[in-house]
Amino acid sequence: MNTEISTQSRNQGYTLLIVDDNPTNLGVLSDYLEEQGFEILLAEDGYAGLEIAQFAQPNMILLDVMMPGIDGFETCRRLKSDEKTQNIPVIFMTALESTKDKVNGFKVGGVDYITKPVQQEEVLARISTHLRIQALTQELVQSEKMASLGRLVAGFAHELNTPLGVAIGSASMLQEESKKINGLMEQEEVDVDELLSALDVINKGSDLTLSNLERAANLVTSFKRTAVDQTSEEVRSFHLKEVINDTINTLHSRFKQSDISIQVDCPNLLKVKSLPGALEQILTNLLMNSLIHGFNEGQNAGVIKIKVQLLKKHLHLEYSDNGKGIAAENLEKIFEPFFTTHRAHGGSGLGMYICYNLTTTQLQGTISCESTEGFGVVFKMDYPISLTST
Repeated sequence: MNTEISTQSRNQGYTLLIVDDNPTNLGVLSDYLEEQGFEILLAEDGYAGLEIAQFAQPNMILLDVMMPGIDGFETCRRLKSDEKTQNIPVIFMTALESTKDKVNGFKVGGVDYITKPVQQEEVLARISTHLRIQALTQELVQSEKMASLGRLVAGFAHELNTPLGVAIGSASMLQEESKKINGLMEQEEVDVDELLSALDVINKGSDLTLSNLERAANLVTSFKRTAVDQTSEEVRSFHLKEVINDTINTLHSRFKQSDISIQVDCPNLLKVKSLPGALEQILTNLLMNSLIHGFNEGQNAGVIKIKVQLLKKHLHLEYSDNGKGIAAENLEKIFEPFFTTHRAHGGSGLGMYICYNLTTTQLQGTISCESTEGFGVVFKMDYPISLTST
């Protein structure tokens, strides 16, 4: 009894959509899964299933293959082509047992395959497994986001040390020169040349101190905006070029050891109403991807370009580098979670997956990648200039 209560409690909060044209199958399976604590939604054909999935956003879909109208394969294909439903896991339920049918199910985006007549315990086990996989993936994505913020903090601290160190050294020198002038003024005969020399040193030291403190203040402002944005999901109005430059500034310490130039082509006064934190994280991942993967180790020179255009009510952003590009066999996998060619070097395979998800969900846009091996890479993003909700 305690185990049963524990199972029900663990499943509460999860919504399952069952799509099957057989009312008996719907009734039996939905009753069993409701007893296990799930909230159940029902649809008797693919069209109804698509509509409910868009509106209700269930955690998982159990989908029959053989249905009137559009079959399960086509229903799944449409689910995966829709930005609102493409990340919902789909488990097929069917009497079809051929390898070809199973392969078709996986090709259109299914995560699992249950053969009818279904065994209730098997269905529960498969649902629980895929929900755990989904939860772990979300945890890893969140961990990667926090790791990105940690790298931002470390880079900022390293970058801030330089101007503050120069300012402290200059202030110490000013103090010594001030004592020197006091000593000169106490003499009966002031050495004018020595006094003028000390005053000149003070003037130069003051300029050096002020310029470095101003640089430190600008770094703090950039970091403050970027850090707040990356931990906030609040839609706000902002100048796009300012956010792009802030992101580049926070990564300066990572790029200053290389001879990679970053060129920004964006209208100065272009203002948008969107999620700056999402854009900053996308740009951070793209920039770090170019630095780490795009250019060969030891390569001294490279160019990264960020170009923004306003197309009616949409922004078109192109990010490109002239690095080594992406192999053709890897290009179609670039946005898949956990895909990386640098796992031996600590790559998580989540950077581009996060870019894709932030663009399609939070920014309500699209992102694509074009590349020819040896000739760099181009990422193209399109998203609304004004978000009404997220």
